[in-house]
Amino acid sequence: MKKLIKTVFALFALALLIPACDVLEEPFIEGAEDEKKILLFEVYDVVGLVDEDAKTVRLDFPEGTDVSHLTPTILISTYATITPASGVPQDFTEPVCYTVTAKNGTTAQYQVEAVVHDADNEKSILSFVIDGEEGVINEVAKTVLVYMPEGTDVTHLVPTIEVSEGATVSPASGEAQDFTTPVAYTVSAPNGTTAVYTVTVIVDDGVVTLTGKTVLIKDFTGARCVNCPEAADYAHNLQHQLDEDHIFIMSVHAGYLAQPAGQFPHFLTDEGTAWYNNNNSNPLFSVDHVALTEGNTLFVEQIDAPVAAALQEEQTFEIVLTPRYDEASRRLDVGVRVLPLVALDGQFYITACLVEDHIVGWQTTPSGIDKEYDFRNVFRGTLNGAYGDAFEDSHVDPDDTFHFSYDTELDAAYNADECYLMVYVYEKTQGDKILQTAVTKIK
Repeated sequence: MKKLIKTVFALFALALLIPACDVLEEPFIEGAEDEKKILLFEVYDVVGLVDEDAKTVRLDFPEGTDVSHLTPTILISTYATITPASGVPQDFTEPVCYTVTAKNGTTAQYQVEAVVHDADNEKSILSFVIDGEEGVINEVAKTVLVYMPEGTDVTHLVPTIEVSEGATVSPASGEAQDFTTPVAYTVSAPNGTTAVYTVTVIVDDGVVTLTGKTVLIKDFTGARCVNCPEAADYAHNLQHQLDEDHIFIMSVHAGYLAQPAGQFPHFLTDEGTAWYNNNNSNPLFSVDHVALTEGNTLFVEQIDAPVAAALQEEQTFEIVLTPRYDEASRRLDVGVRVLPLVALDGQFYITACLVEDHIVGWQTTPSGIDKEYDFRNVFRGTLNGAYGDAFEDSHVDPDDTFHFSYDTELDAAYNADECYLMVYVYEKTQGDKILQTAVTKIK
């Protein structure tokens, strides 16, 4: 009996030394600590329509569905959490707010709406076409954007409109309209209820990327970084030496030395912090997100060769920007058209940024604090998140065209006369390599 007990004890001790299963721990993905998106929202095989820009989710159910006790299955960004949680029943007779919290504590709120279809209550615009150009319909925001070719006279356009079965629309399909300003279309359901859509026509007379590759340098800096002004001067001198027009330097304030204190300016952003990852010093740089060292950052003296090499790369995309800024409301509406110039395989993303130039404030320098320092091209934030929007996950061809629209309200402290829209396209599988950049003033 004692021998048996000893044998069992020995086997138990050995078992403690042997892992239960041979599973490798998933490596941490740098940059993902800021991700806070709803990737999938599904209820009873009904997949919700996620609008990442508007932060809305729409669930469409057939007539008669009881939405007072639905249990959703929700997929969110890696490392993020969501409240209410996936698998928790909810009453969707009214829209429900879901909060996604990233690993770094930042949050995003989504409004989830359940729509039960009733033939007598249907009142949607299903398609809106002008001269072959199909409008982009946002069913949640009740907006339609139609992009027309350069030179289009918008004062007399005739749309073809398809609406829900049994519904009517006013103004009617086939009726000419002046789209110099947005036009309201009212769709009436058979039961008499209505929905109003705002239709905006954007003429594609935007600013086109210069011929050739435009290189983006992200200068990770800070107002309390004593060596950062000299590094910024180095980068700008390199820009002047190599190609003034095809290099854009964006100052991204991130890290400990960018933390606001006293009279030092507050230029920190969630997106800039996400790009900076876990670096612990400034100044640092990235050149089209490509670097010679670990991660995607370089010391300033290392950027010469990567910038020169990037300038020689083939231009693979053309980016057309159409900003519309309203002085009174400080609202900025942006139309972006992306055109591949060659056939490419990969996962392609677009990121739209707001940049403000010539901001005067305190900056630490080797000779002391410069209280009248001219901050150049300061990154103020993105219009579509730190990592932008995916628009193709496998292949693009030269005859493809991708349209995007964004909007934001400029902070009252920003000088609109010095604000720029900066948009870049990058490829995910090659270390987020930026393939093309375009820049224009917003007004």
